[in-house]
Amino acid sequence: MTPGDRLYWTCWALAALLTGLVAGFMLGHALILAPFIDWLLSASSPGVFPRTYPVFRSAAGRTGLNAYYAVAGLQVLAALAFLLVALVRRRHRLAAAVAGAGGAGWVILHYASGFGALEAAVVRSTTDVPGEVARRFLIWNTLIHYVHAAALTLALGALLAVPLSERRQRD
Repeated sequence: MTPGDRLYWTCWALAALLTGLVAGFMLGHALILAPFIDWLLSASSPGVFPRTYPVFRSAAGRTGLNAYYAVAGLQVLAALAFLLVALVRRRHRLAAAVAGAGGAGWVILHYASGFGALEAAVVRSTTDVPGEVARRFLIWNTLIHYVHAAALTLALGALLAVPLSERRQRD
C-alpha cells in the first residue's frame, strides 16, 4: 500500500466513523431531545420551560456539549478531507462528493436557515420564550434534525459504498 493509499483510506475511515456518529447524534436528537424540548416549550403551564430546561442543561454540563461540537466539527473536516483526497487521487469522486455535501451541508442548512440562531435563543432562555419565537421553533425543531440525520445517513451510505465498489473493481 502506497502512502497515498494510506492517506486515502485513513481519511475514508475517519469520515465514515465520524459521519456515522454524528448521524446517530442527529437521529437521537430528532427522536428524543427535540420532542422533549418541544413538550417543555409547549406545556400548557406557563413557566415550565424556563423553570426546567436551564436546570437540565446545567446538570448536563458544558463537557457533553463541547464533546458534541468537537465530534461534529471533526466530522465536517473529515468529510471534506476525504473529498479533497478523493479528487486528487481520482478515486470514488461521486461518493466523496455526496459524503462531503451531506457531511458539511447539514451545518450549512442549520445556520443558513436561521434555525441555529433560533435554537440558541430558545435553549439559552431563562425566561418564557416569546410566542412567535416558540411557534417558529416548534415548527422547525424536530423536522430540521430529521433532515440533518437524513443528509448524514446519505453521506454515510456513500462512504460505505466506497470499499464495496473497490472490492467489485478488484474481482
